[in-house]
Amino acid sequence: MPVCPDRSAGLENFGGRIVIDANNSIEAPSFKAVDLQGRTSSEVFAEWVPGARVVKAFNHLQARSLESDPTAEGARRVLFLSGDDADAKAQVAALIEQLGFFGIDLGGLSVGARLMQFPGGPLPVLNLVKFA
Repeated sequence: MPVCPDRSAGLENFGGRIVIDANNSIEAPSFKAVDLQGRTSSEVFAEWVPGARVVKAFNHLQARSLESDPTAEGARRVLFLSGDDADAKAQVAALIEQLGFFGIDLGGLSVGARLMQFPGGPLPVLNLVKFA
């Protein structure tokens, strides 16, 4: 039995477009972890956007940290990203840079997404900064 119903049924192919996955596998409002049978939420999400180049980003910090000045602590706030397509990750890293943050690539979705996934990963809500 699948973890979730097939959400991609009837969706058109994303044709190589980049899709940023900023979700976390929690049930609101309890913040209880969703059982994804050992997979990351990004691996499940990638199945729902056929043909997309999925990059996990913008999910490990609380929204108020993302909306505040990325240089408020005297350095650039760190944002993690991961994905399986090098060009897509480079474009998302450029967006992160353009927004004033410092991006750190954690590798592919199977590893990097697991590190920053909430709950369970060691990196969520860490407000790290990169000094020049």
